[in-house]
Amino acid sequence: MNSTRNITEELPETILEEAAIWQARLQHGETDIELQKAFNIWLAADARHRQAYEEMESLWGALETPVTQLMAEQSDHTFAAKTVPLHKLRQRSLGRGFQYLALAACLVLAITIVIGWQQDWVTRWQSDYMTVIGQETSFLMADNSRITLNTDSALAVDFTAERRQVRLLKGEAWFEVTSADNRPFIVATSAGSVRVTGTRFNIRLHQDTAIVSLDEGQVELSTPDHSNNPNGSPIVLFPGQQATLSPQGISSPSPFDHTAITAWLRNQLVFYDTPLAEVVDTLNRHRHGRIFITNQKLKALKVSGVFSTDEPDTALDVMINTLPVHLLRLTDYLVLIH
Repeated sequence: MNSTRNITEELPETILEEAAIWQARLQHGETDIELQKAFNIWLAADARHRQAYEEMESLWGALETPVTQLMAEQSDHTFAAKTVPLHKLRQRSLGRGFQYLALAACLVLAITIVIGWQQDWVTRWQSDYMTVIGQETSFLMADNSRITLNTDSALAVDFTAERRQVRLLKGEAWFEVTSADNRPFIVATSAGSVRVTGTRFNIRLHQDTAIVSLDEGQVELSTPDHSNNPNGSPIVLFPGQQATLSPQGISSPSPFDHTAITAWLRNQLVFYDTPLAEVVDTLNRHRHGRIFITNQKLKALKVSGVFSTDEPDTALDVMINTLPVHLLRLTDYLVLIH
């Protein structure tokens, strides 16, 4: 129980995923010298990497028997026959590479289930409005401001006679805020807060950042430690500008693609030279199950296209036909990009 609590409270999920993949590769016959050097570099890059890897080793024993059974099925082609999708997929031969991918997937999926269940339970308890995967919802606040929640999102409301405040707990939301004398509207996130009077804007949470895109009006951005402008004042966004709040501070305002940012309001996913890692993160919020990128070098590949939020898997078909990647469906709920 203690190790599970440490995983969920101290280590980002991205680091746990990386540790799971390293654990699987090194434990299953991957003894290449260059690979070992790369692993040592990764281990030394961040103290949390070693902690995550040790957690993977402790999980390994619990998963070893199910994984052995999985390999036995794969050896007589039963497993492969069950999991290859009917539509066209480019796929490498199922040898050692498949084995470490499957092993890593088992580890990562176990972590994801634990983290997802615990975080979802806490979020449900904290939120006043929440959407599940594939759902969007729009509602009016007491002041006639309208908020639209994207898929897999959650929001808590704290309205009083003196202030209007909401907290975006996860996901993404579109805000259409009405003006109210002496009652600014504040959106709080784990990365910082947005203060407005009357305006329209979008906020998307991604890992430990909050991306704010302003369509109309004016907003002020600040972080919990007040690491804003050099003089300590909030950073101001004007229409057509976007900025990111993170533990490192607030990025400089920059232009954004309005069509892409608001596409989800039209049931679309729009990507223009978007990193594969960001695309996968978006797809995971629109489909049941998880997609994992097992090769870190692939995360920076650029993806472009327009897809329906009702059929997010069509983006996977485009990837395998336009990018130097391979897809492996272990089940309908677990897809590996390698």
